[in-house]
Amino acid sequence: MNDSRVIYQWLRLEQLDQWWHWGLLAGVAAGLCLFVYLWYRRDAREQSRGVRWALLLLRIAALAGLLLYFLQLDKRTETRVVRDSRVAVLIDTSMSMSQPGTPSEVGVTNPRTRSEEVASLLSQTDFLQQLSQRHQVSVYRFDQLPRPPLLAAVDKQAADSQVSDPRAASIGDATLSLSRWRMAAACGVGAVGWLLLLVAWGAQIAGKRAWPLGGWLLLVGSGLTLASLATAAWAILPATQYSLASIFGAERPPLIAQPTAASSQPGQEENVALPEDWLSALQPSGSETHLGDAIKAVLDRETGNPLAGMVVFTDGRNNAGIDPRQVVAAAQNQRVPLQIVGLGSATSPPNLQLLELDVPKRLYPGDRFSLSALVNSSGFAGQTVTVQVTAGPEDAELDQLGIEAEQQIEIPADGGVATAQFELEPKAVGKWQYAAEVLPLAGDRDLRDNRRSATVEVIERKNRVLILAGGPTREYQFVRNLLFRDRDVESHVLLQSGSENSSQEAQQLLSEFPADRAALSPYDAVLAFDADWTQIPDRSVEALEKWVAEQAGGFLMVAGTVEMPKWIARSAGGARAVTLRSLAPVVLDQRGSSLLAAGRVEASSAWPLTITPDGMMTDFMWLSDDAPTSGQIWEAFDGVHSFYSAYQLKPGAKALALFSDPTAAVDGQLPIYIASQFYGAGRVVFLGGGELWRLRAQGDQYFDRFYTKLVRWISQGRLLMDSDRGVLLVDREQATLGDQVVVRAVLKNERYEPLVQSEVVARLLDSQGRNVPLVLRPLADGSQPGVYSGQFPVQVPGQYTLQLQLGGLASNEVLTATVDARVPARELQNSERHDELLRQMAVDTGGQYWTGATAALGVSGGDPGVVDRLEPQDQVAYLPGAADRVFQLRWLGWLMAWIAGSLSLEWLSRRLHRLA
Repeated sequence: MNDSRVIYQWLRLEQLDQWWHWGLLAGVAAGLCLFVYLWYRRDAREQSRGVRWALLLLRIAALAGLLLYFLQLDKRTETRVVRDSRVAVLIDTSMSMSQPGTPSEVGVTNPRTRSEEVASLLSQTDFLQQLSQRHQVSVYRFDQLPRPPLLAAVDKQAADSQVSDPRAASIGDATLSLSRWRMAAACGVGAVGWLLLLVAWGAQIAGKRAWPLGGWLLLVGSGLTLASLATAAWAILPATQYSLASIFGAERPPLIAQPTAASSQPGQEENVALPEDWLSALQPSGSETHLGDAIKAVLDRETGNPLAGMVVFTDGRNNAGIDPRQVVAAAQNQRVPLQIVGLGSATSPPNLQLLELDVPKRLYPGDRFSLSALVNSSGFAGQTVTVQVTAGPEDAELDQLGIEAEQQIEIPADGGVATAQFELEPKAVGKWQYAAEVLPLAGDRDLRDNRRSATVEVIERKNRVLILAGGPTREYQFVRNLLFRDRDVESHVLLQSGSENSSQEAQQLLSEFPADRAALSPYDAVLAFDADWTQIPDRSVEALEKWVAEQAGGFLMVAGTVEMPKWIARSAGGARAVTLRSLAPVVLDQRGSSLLAAGRVEASSAWPLTITPDGMMTDFMWLSDDAPTSGQIWEAFDGVHSFYSAYQLKPGAKALALFSDPTAAVDGQLPIYIASQFYGAGRVVFLGGGELWRLRAQGDQYFDRFYTKLVRWISQGRLLMDSDRGVLLVDREQATLGDQVVVRAVLKNERYEPLVQSEVVARLLDSQGRNVPLVLRPLADGSQPGVYSGQFPVQVPGQYTLQLQLGGLASNEVLTATVDARVPARELQNSERHDELLRQMAVDTGGQYWTGATAALGVSGGDPGVVDRLEPQDQVAYLPGAADRVFQLRWLGWLMAWIAGSLSLEWLSRRLHRLA
């Protein structure tokens, strides 16, 4: 609400900031008054007392007018601005909010989840409406992001909201009427004063100089005349919004435009409508809980604003980011009380849960495989539980699957995870469904989370790999031997430095690189270890590029210090180098000598690799069964010595690992050691050096696992081709909640030419049965016709299935891809309400702690709820406006009339009384 107030200021007084300034002003004024008094006492001593006092009054009045002019009276209109009190509501949307809600006071289990409990509070009660009657309300959701996104912003809806005031016209009429009454009084007083003056002056003109009453008439008339001038000032100076004609006249002309100050609400959020479906808006999806970061981010954002408090709905299980206790001091400094509502149970109810089911996506007939089931529990520590594995056709119901194996495992302490490992024989060729189930124990709270399933495809053919090497480097030798021993791989080798009679561990030894796409078609992947591309014809390199882009081939480019600088320098502008550079996910320097200029090829000591967030979410970068353990293995890795000076990614490419030597950085960018990209239908991986064989120092299994998964990852497009007309790919097969999964489709029309249209629509099915469209659009640069891309967020655990139908509704050709969405164990292992932390944070900041949404409403026991605890903190400020120009004109005009009138009356009186 904005009002205005009028401020009158003596501007000169603000400049008199020293004591002697005031002394000097008082001394000058007193001296002048004394001088005038003594002067008139001497000059008019022959006159009557009334005449002497009248002349003295007029002269002092003139001097007073000069003093008023010196003091510079100013009028300004200030606008009153009220910055409405603000309240921030933070709602936890991490995966722990999918656990059961707050139990009743007698311990009855809440059938709703914690997020449903909050959604019910916001949608079925007037909680937000009550808050918005006293504050501006901003609603945030927080989970794994360090800065919580804004969900809704509601303006204050007070009863005195700014509307047009129907009394404004009557108030204006009263002001004008009062000014007119004052002006009428001034005219009346002035008329009487002038009448007395005329009588006194007339007596002097008539020669009655000794008339004793004449002097007193002069004094009273002069006083009344000055009083009439003062009353006129009282009438016209405050009412500067009205013209003089409106004050003197009978009609009311238009108002004079007045300067106003624009009102504002600093820090006010743009109004964001409340969600229509609170349950969807608060869907638990975060893989982590950043409680401390969320509170700090909102405090930083609201710095300087009248924040009356923060309302936090959470279970308090902060598991990432800063410690929530560290933000208590900041809240205390800003005087922001934390009103915290704890959700869930303070103790975990007895429950068995199958967290993850890890099984290979593809198998080969006759090869045994491992199936791992991760079991989490609370309340069953030390007990033995049975894990059962069933299998059957892909489209069979889970209850119809046959039992494959059983295993008993001991449940660890609450918060721990037990693993059941099974070695199984694959079924016949085709797609099969495998399910693992934890058989319930007595007291198990929720049986719905005891089972998980996954689809496994048994394929008959082996993965065919072409290994190309410029020389017998260690990396090449270890990979060659690894793939030769792998029964699922058929490896062909082309060693460019070898002779015709040399022997290599491979199913076939090649003497030349395949000359065309027909010769490349049998292969699923090409691995190039520091290859000398100058020995390979241009048409073969062109065939390689077409094979990757159109036939979903996989390509690994391993940089080296021997052959790579040669072929880049010798064919910098040739078609061969241009094609190879286009395949690489990084920008390759065109000058071989720049390997030394842009950094260095050989470091004096080993430097570990920095695995990027994209690297931690890429399947083949996992050296163990889970990302955290894999990260620990990479951290323990001593590192590599050499690198290729690649610092820039291609559009759409991902950097998976960086060379960590800070002295090798260019403009703050470390060299990219491992990078990947989709290239058409295929996948390309770049290694900045051939030294990952050093992983064997950590254990042979880590090197073997890295290259085995890498080869299968880049070969995936070939292995998954459901149709000759296209392939549907995802950038990761396993994802955690909150991840964004990139989808790529490479499609052809009925004539097997690139399919060109504005978009294609796939269907996305999740574990909850939702079937939604996923729009894929052509690449923005238009460089690869027939290639479409899109992405989707992982919001619920389980399996996501993508389906893209080719050729319209009548076609039976359907491309498919799957992604397994996992719940981070940290969110579910410790999901009890953290009463101690939340209560301490609330008390230390001057707030209060409630358990459960119902208690927060304050409906039980007569205790005040959250709304009553949040006192408004409206801030009132006045914005100064410009000086009132009309007032200045009237004020100066009146002063001129006052001073001139006083001096004129004095002069005329002196002349008539014959004073020199």
